[in-house]
Amino acid sequence: MATTIAGHGLGAPGTEGPDGGAPDRLEQLTAAGWVLPTGVPGLLGFTAKFESVLTRLQTELTAVDPSASSGPAWYPPVVPRANIDRAEYAESFPQLLGTVHALRVGGASEEGRAADRAPGSRAETDVVLAPAVCYSVYPQIADGTIEEARFFDAVGHCYRHEATSEYGRFRAFRMREFVVVAGQDEAWEWRDAWIARCEALFARLGLKVAVEVASDPFFGPGDRFMRSSQLQQNLKYEFHAPVRDGDPGTAIASANCHKEHLGERFAIDFAGEGPAHSSCMAFGLERTLSALIHAHGDNLDDWPDFG
Repeated sequence: MATTIAGHGLGAPGTEGPDGGAPDRLEQLTAAGWVLPTGVPGLLGFTAKFESVLTRLQTELTAVDPSASSGPAWYPPVVPRANIDRAEYAESFPQLLGTVHALRVGGASEEGRAADRAPGSRAETDVVLAPAVCYSVYPQIADGTIEEARFFDAVGHCYRHEATSEYGRFRAFRMREFVVVAGQDEAWEWRDAWIARCEALFARLGLKVAVEVASDPFFGPGDRFMRSSQLQQNLKYEFHAPVRDGDPGTAIASANCHKEHLGERFAIDFAGEGPAHSSCMAFGLERTLSALIHAHGDNLDDWPDFG
């Protein structure tokens, strides 16, 4: 039977669910030639079809950046643990951080090599899996003073140890981030301009998004007061769009003001005014493309022209 999703034929013969009913979203996308399941929840491979559209999306994001970016700098999927510790990420999101372990290097004897392979012989390394791309940006200008706003366009592979298996909660994913490090007023104005810019972008791409104030415990240990304060100050806005049937909305992008937190943590001063302020505009690339597939279906001829 062919399955119809949101008015678009996405299914193929043999795509019924295990109980003979409707297939789940991952099965549908696999049958339609978008994704490659790995057998591990939240971890997917992506086909040439998916990647070709993602390239178009990346081109569109480059075009809307007002800093005249020629394209993003790519960062590795691991970052120095010292950078994450300096940003206090683990204090806020200990459950999401992925560490990297390696076998200990022992002696040359057979006994030593056998000990290295024994259970528990792995030790933490000096890198962790990148939870966000911007943690590779701030160290570039750390421990100094900037005299004017600095703009960054960055992309990379990220990892967060999500506990859920629902489609859209990727554990390994790609993030595109536009970042500004500047004075207080410029950082706020930059963030607000990106909110308006994103609303126009998503409308042009045919996505119906809801812009909602949100919170993350960015500022060290995330107690209720800090989250409440963040909401009251409107520091974070998320763009929600459905990525599957029945989805009330998944965050596909966010616009964030960090105030002076990261300027303080990375010792970045701005033009004699004290710690620099920062803001970022982050896009979950797989989530955004998942929302586009849900909105426009499998036939690319039905999609709006972009990229």
